[in-house]
Amino acid sequence: MFDVLATKAEEAIPIRDCDYTDEATGLLMCGKCHTPKQCRPFPNSDEAVYCLCACMKADDDAMRERLRQNEIEQRRNICFHGSDLIRATFADDDGKAASLTETCKAFSERVTGDSSRDWLLLWGDCGTGKSFMAACIANAAIDAGMTARFITVSKIEQHLWNNPDKAAVYDEMNHTGLLVIDDFGCERRTDYMDEIKFNLIDGRLRSGKPCVITTNLTLNDFAAPADLTQKRIVSRMFERATTFHVQGEDRRFTALKERAARSSSSSQATTEEE
Repeated sequence: MFDVLATKAEEAIPIRDCDYTDEATGLLMCGKCHTPKQCRPFPNSDEAVYCLCACMKADDDAMRERLRQNEIEQRRNICFHGSDLIRATFADDDGKAASLTETCKAFSERVTGDSSRDWLLLWGDCGTGKSFMAACIANAAIDAGMTARFITVSKIEQHLWNNPDKAAVYDEMNHTGLLVIDDFGCERRTDYMDEIKFNLIDGRLRSGKPCVITTNLTLNDFAAPADLTQKRIVSRMFERATTFHVQGEDRRFTALKERAARSSSSSQATTEEE
């Protein structure tokens, strides 16, 4: 076995014209980085085998890192599927909701650190940063080597409609490392959609994997389900979920007002110059 590996190593290590033999050790040296291309794996033995010199090891490490980054990018594209939150990270957080950030970071660390089965439900008004924080958690999971999906119930319904193998769609949602269900409750209310939601929540719970849910619904909405199907969905969802009330003003509306203010100031300055 050792001879086979030694032969493969020799075939894999290119010999350049600038390479030379070290007089003191008798080992082949790289003419570029001046580190050994041969080593002696056994003490008190003159047998030498080929190995990576420093510059070849650096090239090999760089290639492996490129492959890793390409894989991460592929996972990110699959996760967000065109969403503008694909680059959201905790580093981009504006720090206006410290307790929310702390909660989401702690959840993220548990998920990426010990294969946590936790669920996190972020609820609150529109524009308060729920989806952004959920996307930050998903990106942290991907950067840690996990798979993730960031998706809405309506989008899952589209996948089910277009795929004759319905079980495969649910299997994908259940097998991914982290599932983020965004804008839960915004989908239309029909028996068919309720069935999808129950199958999704129930299957994910049975998978034993973590899940993040964002919703504009309140805890009072969840406490008063309209029918038995809704009650079953809520019961399964809250079996493992920790809830966090995301408060604050609509950041999109705030940004709109700030842009309008800047535009007004710019227009006023232009008028004064004229």
